[in-house]
Amino acid sequence: MRKVLFIAVVAVVCGCFAAAQDYPKAELFGGFSYLHADTEGATNATATAFTTVPGSTIQTWYPGWEVAGQFNLTRLLGLKADLSGNYGTPLKVPGFALPHAQTYTFLFGPVVSVRRDRVTPFVHALFGGNHIGLDASTVLMTPAFSENAFAMAFGGGLDVKLTRHFGARLGQFDYLYTKHCFSLPAGFGGFPQLAAGGCQLGVAGAPPAHQNNFRFATGILITP
Repeated sequence: MRKVLFIAVVAVVCGCFAAAQDYPKAELFGGFSYLHADTEGATNATATAFTTVPGSTIQTWYPGWEVAGQFNLTRLLGLKADLSGNYGTPLKVPGFALPHAQTYTFLFGPVVSVRRDRVTPFVHALFGGNHIGLDASTVLMTPAFSENAFAMAFGGGLDVKLTRHFGARLGQFDYLYTKHCFSLPAGFGGFPQLAAGGCQLGVAGAPPAHQNNFRFATGILITP
């Protein structure tokens, strides 16, 4: 009788322990990213007035990639490191080859996941930095330009389990705050409208020292 009772207790304890550990210790994500950049009030009409060239446009959507590594402390709470890169041409002017831009975001912070049998919704709060770079342009004699700024992202998404070690992130949506205050050299790009000093992005009356961006991501999830 004692042996039977001992075996029963061990089975219950082991079962509870296994249930408590029934979550991945680590998760790796990689996929496509789409960034909607805040132009601080500037529009295509602003671009045309600025360049005096009809048909000038401002790019607001930037495609790219995103990768993230997550270490789960418990079934509910984890820590995430997130890296993304997005690319495009901020200002497009017919007949001119304008410089290409790239932006990289490095973020870290907590993740809360609600794990179900096949799906896992999650939310996160991430903090770090953002780097923006603008390539040199030989057409307009524009020098290369870059700037670093504080960044943070608040958002979440939904993961779906496909197999034991693979899943899909159906969608991740983030509000991405960046604190850039662009200060360009005088006459940058041959445009006298750009003077040295001050925040150059956007239009009069817009917030001068931060951007309210939005980011979407989807891709593959690996749980080693």
